[in-house]
Amino acid sequence: MNRHFPLRALAVCLSGLALSACGGKKTELMTVWTDRSEFVAYAELFNASQSQYKAVVEYRENPAQALINTDSPPDVIVGPWLKGEKARAKLIPLDYLFNEIRINQSLFYRPLLELGNVKGRQYLLPVSFNLPAVIFSKDRQAQVTDNFFISLDKIKELSREFNAEKNGTVTRMGFSPRWNPEFLYILTRMFGAQYEEGGKLFSWNAKGLSEAMNYVRDWSETINGSQRAEDDYQFKNLYDPPYRQVTSGRCMFSYVSSRDLLILPADKVASIDFRWITRNELTPVDDGMIYLGICKKAQRLEAAEAFLIWFYGEKNQRAMLQRKADLGLMDRNFGIADGFSSLRPVNEKIFPLFYPNLLGHLPALESLMAPRILPNDWDTLKDGILMPWLTETLGAPEQKAGAKPGAGTLESRIQDWQKAN
Repeated sequence: MNRHFPLRALAVCLSGLALSACGGKKTELMTVWTDRSEFVAYAELFNASQSQYKAVVEYRENPAQALINTDSPPDVIVGPWLKGEKARAKLIPLDYLFNEIRINQSLFYRPLLELGNVKGRQYLLPVSFNLPAVIFSKDRQAQVTDNFFISLDKIKELSREFNAEKNGTVTRMGFSPRWNPEFLYILTRMFGAQYEEGGKLFSWNAKGLSEAMNYVRDWSETINGSQRAEDDYQFKNLYDPPYRQVTSGRCMFSYVSSRDLLILPADKVASIDFRWITRNELTPVDDGMIYLGICKKAQRLEAAEAFLIWFYGEKNQRAMLQRKADLGLMDRNFGIADGFSSLRPVNEKIFPLFYPNLLGHLPALESLMAPRILPNDWDTLKDGILMPWLTETLGAPEQKAGAKPGAGTLESRIQDWQKAN
């Protein structure tokens, strides 16, 4: 989801037209549809790098849906949820761009690249991604022995050790998966819930989802006493931002996405450390990853190709980060298109120069777990059906009257949602 989209896209367009009129040589105007504000600045850098093509960025709240519903598509489309069948049908395969002179596919994180590949054809290229993390006070570093990652089971174990009571009252509680709905959702993915396109609205793996929910229930009962105890403690004590919750000693861990963690100012991160969350040595990539494609009806195919080749250049991505730093926008959004770059060398060599906290914390190629292909309207389905069902089904007993755990209940929730929508 986009945080800001300044009305500078028109300026990009006008500057391109002006250059075309003044130079005497016709300049091709190539259109980009996206919900990512950063692409305005990227287009400006691309336009300044050469004189043959000019990129015009146009805002679309949901690029995937906009592409599905239009008969006049742009040249390039950038955004989440483009991998669904309806949106993908309007894109051309990009395999022909894969060579070291144009775009070197070996530079990408393989799991992310594979998600844009359908039946052996590469329809989409990954742009950026985010990872789930837990933060904790630096006073607790000795207890967190792994340097890069922390497993769910380890979080659970350390939370048990952190918990404390006095005169029957809970005075400290380490962590609960139920405190953050997004963490709860991520946990179900780590257990193999496998949400994806298909079924009535979407499909899932019932066994994996059931195992995840049983794991959460066991955590509540055996580690924290009960779901109600977790809710009471959260209500009374966890009202500050996540970094303050851990530095104050009210909890040991707090969930945060890399997109929010790595834009925190230096004074707020001085007393905290973080680890990427794993299960079975895999870290789930945020399912709203940003992808890029070229449309079938692109009017400026050569210009679109030139933009892609430029965008995936390491030195050009460094220039994107430098431009953000020069404008004082490093605390506005993270990295490339509000995430880690899809290019490994950029993350490994360039990101630590701009984000010193990443030294010793870079994501490893072999640890990334990409999501399945999700529906083009996954944000709506997730927020309207899945997330409410998860939080209600795993709520304290008095909060889930009439709700029954299991995939059948989710099927009923889908049916109810369809009737209402």
